[in-house]
Parts: sequence; C-alpha cells; structure tokens
Amino acid sequence: MASNTLSSRSKAVWSLLVTAVVVAACSSDGLVVVRDPNPSLVQSTWAPSTENLKVPGSDEKDEESADRLDSGTGSRSGGSATVLLAEDSDPITGWTPWDHVCAWSCRNVLDQVLETLTIVLPDGSTSPWLAERVESNPTMLNWTVTIRKGLRFTDGKPVTAHVIKEGYEEFLKRGRVTSGLLRDARINAIKVLDDYSLMIDLAEPNPGLDVVLSGPIGRVFSVESAMADPAAFLHSPVGTGPYIIDSWAVGEPALLSANRDYWRKDADGESLPYLDHLVFRQVAAESERIEAVRSREADFAHTRSALAIERARDLQLVVVSRNENNVGVVLFNTLKAPVDDVRVRRALQLSTSQELLVESSMGAGAGESATQWFAPQSRWWSGLAAKRWPKTDLTQAKELLAEYVEDTDRSDGRTEGSTVLVSLQCTDDIHLSAMTRELERQWEATGFVDVELETVTRNGLIQRVLGSVTDRPGFSGDFLATCWRVGGETDPAMMFTPFFGPVRTSPLNVANLHDESLSSLVELLHSSPIETVRQAAVEQLMLALVEQMPMIYLSYSQSAVVGHSGTAGLGSWGLPDGTGTLGQVAGVGRWAEVWLSDE
Repeated sequence: MASNTLSSRSKAVWSLLVTAVVVAACSSDGLVVVRDPNPSLVQSTWAPSTENLKVPGSDEKDEESADRLDSGTGSRSGGSATVLLAEDSDPITGWTPWDHVCAWSCRNVLDQVLETLTIVLPDGSTSPWLAERVESNPTMLNWTVTIRKGLRFTDGKPVTAHVIKEGYEEFLKRGRVTSGLLRDARINAIKVLDDYSLMIDLAEPNPGLDVVLSGPIGRVFSVESAMADPAAFLHSPVGTGPYIIDSWAVGEPALLSANRDYWRKDADGESLPYLDHLVFRQVAAESERIEAVRSREADFAHTRSALAIERARDLQLVVVSRNENNVGVVLFNTLKAPVDDVRVRRALQLSTSQELLVESSMGAGAGESATQWFAPQSRWWSGLAAKRWPKTDLTQAKELLAEYVEDTDRSDGRTEGSTVLVSLQCTDDIHLSAMTRELERQWEATGFVDVELETVTRNGLIQRVLGSVTDRPGFSGDFLATCWRVGGETDPAMMFTPFFGPVRTSPLNVANLHDESLSSLVELLHSSPIETVRQAAVEQLMLALVEQMPMIYLSYSQSAVVGHSGTAGLGSWGLPDGTGTLGQVAGVGRWAEVWLSDE
C-alpha cells in the first residue's frame, strides 16, 4: 500500500532518479530520456485545414491520406454519415456506464452522448473536457475538479457539482462496472465544494486520477433522467454530448441526431457538430468494413486490424492510425523451470526473430515491432529502453543454452546435456497459431530446445495464466510460456502495481516477477507528482524487464479510423481551450468534427 511519506528505500530511488533527470537534461548520453511533459502533438492554435498534416503514429502513407482530410470546400454543416464498427468482445446490451462494459466500438457511440470530465490525448496525456481544471494537493489524496459553467444536459437541466455527486452516490458506487473501478482508483468519497467544484478524496495517492476521469467514472449524465425512466435511459442516455441517440435496440444500428444546443464551437465560431445525423453499425468482417468505405456504401470505419489498415492504405482511403500502448508478448512464468533461469529466458529471446513473428501474426492485429510497453508516440516511451532491447543473436543464444544444459544443478532437474523442454500455449486464433509454429521453428533451430505446443480456449488461457489462491504459491499460474498482452491507456502506476505485486496476493502479476527494487519504483510512481521523475521510474522498470526478460515483445496493437475521399476532418479536432490535436486513441473517432466534402 502506498503511503504519504516515502520509505528510506524509496528516498534512495527518488534521489537516484532525480539525479538521472538532471544529468539527462544536460547530456544526450544520460540514463533517462527527458521529454517535454506537454509534447507537441497539441498545436498552439487550431484550424480545420490539414495542409502538410502529419498524424501522430502514422507512416508516410497515412500522411498522404491526412493531406486530403479537409479537401472539401463550402459549408461543413449538414448531412448524414454512416460509421462501421467492429464487434466488441462484450456485446453492447445497454449504454449505462455504471453497469455495462464499454469497449472501443461502444465508445465510438457513447462518447458522442455521455462526455467525460477529462479526455486522453494521442500521446497518452490528459486534457480537461467537461472539467475546466483537475488539480491535486501535494499528497495526491485530495483532488479538486472544477466544472465548466453553463453546461446543460440535452434535457435542458444544468450540469452542477451536485448532479455529479448524486450520480456517484446513486449509480457509480452501486454499479457492476464502476464500483470496482472506484475501488481500484482508491476513491473514498466525493464532496461538493460549491455549485461547480468537487473534492475527490482518496484512500491512497493516485497520480493517475485524471486518466480515471476520462473513463466510466468520469462520464457525466443526467441523474434526473436516469431515475425518472431507467428503461429509456438504458437505450438513450441523457448527457451533454454533441449527439442524441434517436433509435437503438440490441443488435441493431444506433441512429444519432445532432444536439443543436451543444456547448462547443469550432475555431471559426461555427456550431458543432457538423453532421445532422450519424448511423453506427457493427460489421464483424474487417474486409467488409473497408470495402464498404471504398464503395461509399459507408463513410467511415473503425478497425484494429493491421491487415485492414494496410488494405485501406492500398486503396488510398483516408487513414488515421495509431500504435497503441498495448503489446502482444510471449510471457514466461518465472517460477517454472526451465524459464525460472534468466539464462534460458534470455536465450529464447535472442534466438527469436521478432520481425518474422510479427509478419506471421499480422491478421491478429500486429503492428510495429515493440521494444517496451509503450508506443514511440507515448509520453512514457523510453529511447534508452528501445536501444537496450536485444536483437536476434543466435550465437549468444546457443552459448547461454549450452551453459544451462551442461549445468549439473540445472533448475529443470533433467539429465546434464539433455535439451530444454518448453511448453508453449496459445489460443486457436489462426494467425496466433501461425506465430507459435514459427516460434517453435526458431527455438528448435538452436539445437538445444524442444517445444510442445498446446492450444487452449481464450477463457482457459486466462484462467491458467492468472492461477488461483489454491496454487502453491498462490496465483502462480499453470503455464510455462504463453501468448499474452500487456499495457494499456491507463496511468503506469495503476498498471504496474498489480503486475509487480506480491505473487501470493497478485493474480495480475502474471510473470510472477517481484523484488524490492521493482516495488520501490512502483511506489515512486504512486508517490511522485513530478512528470519527469515518473517518466524516469517507468524507464527504469522497462530496463528491468530487458534485464530480467520475463516476456518477449512482439508488436504494438494498431487501431485506425478510415474514411473515403469525400469525407473530411478525420483525426483533426479541437480542445475546449481553442488548441487542437491530431490523431485518435484506439480507433475512437471525434465524430463531432468530421463532415462530408463537396467531392
């Protein structure tokens, strides 16, 4: 549990990292990569023109597409657009954020209706949205949220601190989804300071609370409407967003119409949203969504498939893509022989061709090869960790394996000189199966490894990786090597606390890697409000993973929003303070600021 005061161990780590930050600021050879905590993804002024626009996370083909984003002339207002969405793993059965999991396709719709207090920008930083300011006290135990004045719900009622407080008490604290999120965020209580100010009290410091407020806990809704007619609210929630759900039923398209009293305008003072109507329809097949945009049967599409993104580029469609802070890995159970020995883990990594594995798994959403949990466009990305990630070195791999197999005290107990036996499990996804077969070939090519492949269901894999309280030790898991994913858009402190937690009590410590130095860095992430210090702590954790090799990185997940040449504004959107940003997160479009051109 984090505390208000640093332990002596953490003070030592803090001192080391602060020194590193100072050194790095003076020398490109410093231990820590120091970046502007407000990267230049946000421009100083915003206008819809995208001449010479470079979308963060894009390649040259995306840049060519982006140059055409605003190719239309004349009025941007009016018209209707159809957006094709992927099918989320959790089917959409309702829109109440406290009871329904809302993944990326769902968010494309719900973000247009129920807005959040903050939003996550393409570099992973946050910006106030319905909130005007979000500030913490020095201990990060008390956060003050100041709400913008003059906001109204689409039912005409004003947005006040009292409404948000009531929503917390009546819905969020009892919700199937949000009750757990409140616990994870360490939120104890919400107090009203005045009509437009709230105080959020925490049980423990949480430097990532601004990220939390960009999710379900931060969604602002009309409590009066939710109480008056729960069934109607389930199908058409009342918020402050640019659109209102006109019609929707489970399994059917969502039909939205513009909220003509929406609170935001563009940089020219023109009312948002531009389009009168949006139609969101789920289509499972990636190729079908891209083809429908090409043929103009639909205007936009959402995808998280690298193959679909490449296809859209080949068709010269408008593509705004992003490498996500979400990485496919081959995960090792560091408590299981022979991969309990770091020599074996490192040898398996050195004998791996990352490029061939990524190529073989392209259909599973593979993107750019990864070197850490964070994509290069993220504020948490480390150039030093990227440089330290080992390249394929078959000679060194064989030397390490030979050293292990000839060790009379080898951890697997097998006869001296016998090969290393590695059991690798994965799901039956056709592309992941191709990847594991390629990995089997690469590891066995060393001459020191025999691989046993096992196919399990997705749920079965998760259960075996997480383990249970009856394991010895608890939650140690029933696997040796497995397909897995790490990372996410949440604050690193929230991700790394369970990942590096004590094995017996941390089911999400899936690699079973835990020691005092890792705990100190995680504690520092929780206790420091200083951005560069927190970046330094993340970098040291990424370097620790390079040294201890509990996983082999494959590639970042990719996402994109795609439009045909007659669409405009995709990926370019304004913040409430008048600045602008470029790009998107997880394929969630900013649909209030797109329009159909005159082509």
